[in-house]
Amino acid sequence: MPAKPQISVVIPVHNEQDDVAELTHRLIEVLGPDDEIIFVDDGSCDATWQRLEKLHQPGRVRLVKFRTNFGKAAALMAGFALTRGELVFTMDGDLQDDPSEIPRFIERLDEGFDLVSGWKKTRHDPINKVIASRIFNSCVRHLTQVNLHDMNCGFKCYRGDLARSVRIYGELHRFIPALAARGGYRVGEIEVRHQARQHGHSKYGFSRLFKGFFDLITVLLKTRFADRPSHGFGFVAMGCGLTAMALLVTQIVFPGIAVIGGLALFLGISAVILLSAGWVAEISVANSPNGKATPWFDVEETRD
Repeated sequence: MPAKPQISVVIPVHNEQDDVAELTHRLIEVLGPDDEIIFVDDGSCDATWQRLEKLHQPGRVRLVKFRTNFGKAAALMAGFALTRGELVFTMDGDLQDDPSEIPRFIERLDEGFDLVSGWKKTRHDPINKVIASRIFNSCVRHLTQVNLHDMNCGFKCYRGDLARSVRIYGELHRFIPALAARGGYRVGEIEVRHQARQHGHSKYGFSRLFKGFFDLITVLLKTRFADRPSHGFGFVAMGCGLTAMALLVTQIVFPGIAVIGGLALFLGISAVILLSAGWVAEISVANSPNGKATPWFDVEETRD
């Protein structure tokens, strides 16, 4: 192993055989001689791993291969665990992030931040992906109260200790800035250039909008309601209860519309269930140790 690097770059890749060589060459032009690049092959079914093996340089270009596709959160966790740098960058492997912007991230980080996230203000993506991203980011920004335009941008810079303390699973990689802000870390943003994809196709589309909203509920419970989950469930239960009461009044005024009474009953039962779930969650939080969730993945091969 060479001297401890200043920068570690973690790059999850899945079926990016045509991009990894050029991305590596671009990064080497920007990074110092002791800095490291860590590729995590997330179960690619093309020639990505074979291309990466040709790029392997001990201590410089390091490789991790998953047995199958475990998702981006698992790939990031595996990469973070191997980093040695004082600063850790993450970026996508599709050449849409420009490595030449790394010095600008460091300048922004030196302004007193622990995490700097990229903002693709002008995007070169299919319109469905752009619309989904804007809807998602607008909702996340207001609900988490973390004022970032592009929470899910893969191009980020972390203090090394922060990156190595991240614990995510499922699809929670989208919310790392919100989780970091909840932990007291200072989170900033920088506008970055977004380049059009040259090879392959995007792994994400409009469907991830729905997955993101489900995960957003998890993030809200882990951040704003981490120590009081009954409040989170209670707000929703209150909304259901008040709506049920309004419908019952409407039923009295208009007794001939039977469906109103049925809907009111459904919402009333939902409110009780939500309150019960909130109390169970509250008891679980009170009686459980502060464990950290760990993603499940299986590493087939590593090249340090």
